[in-house]
Amino acid sequence: MMLFKNLIILLFITVIANAQTIDTLIDVPPFNLHFRILKGNNPPILLESGGGLDATQWDSIADPVHRQLRATVITYDRAGFGKSSLDTANFTILQEIKSLEAALEKFGYLDAKFLLVGHSLGGFYNRVFAARHPKQVKGIILLDPRIPSYQDMKFAKKIFEMYSRKDFEPDNLSLYHLLANMERTSDYVRQVPLSDSIPILDVMAEIGPFQDSNENERFKNDQRNLVNGYKNRRLILAEGSSHNIPDDKPGLVIKEIVDFYRRHLLEK
Repeated sequence: MMLFKNLIILLFITVIANAQTIDTLIDVPPFNLHFRILKGNNPPILLESGGGLDATQWDSIADPVHRQLRATVITYDRAGFGKSSLDTANFTILQEIKSLEAALEKFGYLDAKFLLVGHSLGGFYNRVFAARHPKQVKGIILLDPRIPSYQDMKFAKKIFEMYSRKDFEPDNLSLYHLLANMERTSDYVRQVPLSDSIPILDVMAEIGPFQDSNENERFKNDQRNLVNGYKNRRLILAEGSSHNIPDDKPGLVIKEIVDFYRRHLLEK
C-alpha cells in the first residue's frame, strides 16, 4: 500500500514538473524556432547560445538557475541550428530578433522585464534585443562575448575567406551562412546603441578562442574597453576556462547569474 502511494506521489510530482516546461516548435516567419521554457513566477532570463551552437549549451545551467530563482528561463535554437529552420533569403540578425520577438509575444513574455545572458556571438543578439527594448532589459551578462568593431569585421571576413561552400556540405550549411553574414552582422551590431543605463557583467575566459595571440589580446581588450569607465559595468575573469565558459565553468555561470539577478531584478 505504501509503495502504491509513493508511486502516485511521484506521478503527481512528474505531472506538475512537466506542466512547468514548454518544449515546442513555434512558427514565426520566416523561421520555425524551437523553444524550451522553464516557467517560473519571477521575470524571465533569456539565454543566447554561442555561434554555431544550439540551446543544449545551456542544459547544465538552465534548470539550476530556474530552481534557485523561481524565474522563467528561456532557451531556444536560433535559425538553422538545433531543431529550428533556416530561410537563407531572409537570414539577418535583425530578422532573427524580429522572429524572436514574435515568439516571445506569442508566449506572453515580450512585455516582461528581462535578464539577458549571451555567450560569444550570443552577445550580438543580446545587444540588438536590448537596443529594441531598453526599458525592459534590466541587465546583461556576457560570457566571453564578441564585441562588434571594425577589427572584428576584418577578422570575420578573413575567417570566411578561408573556407568554401563545399567545406560545409551536406550537414553544416547553417554554419556556412552564419559565417557568410558575419562581417555584415558585426557592422550592423556595431552601429546599434547600447544603453549606458543597463548593468552589464562581462565574464572573460582566461584562454582566448583563437590560435593567433594578437587576435586573442584584441578580443580581451575589446571586453575590457566595454566596461572601462562605467560604474554599472563589471568584468571578472573565468580562471582556467576556455572560450566556452558555459561548458567549462557551469558552476561559475550559475553563481553569477543568480547573484546578478537577485541584485538587479529582485531588489528593484
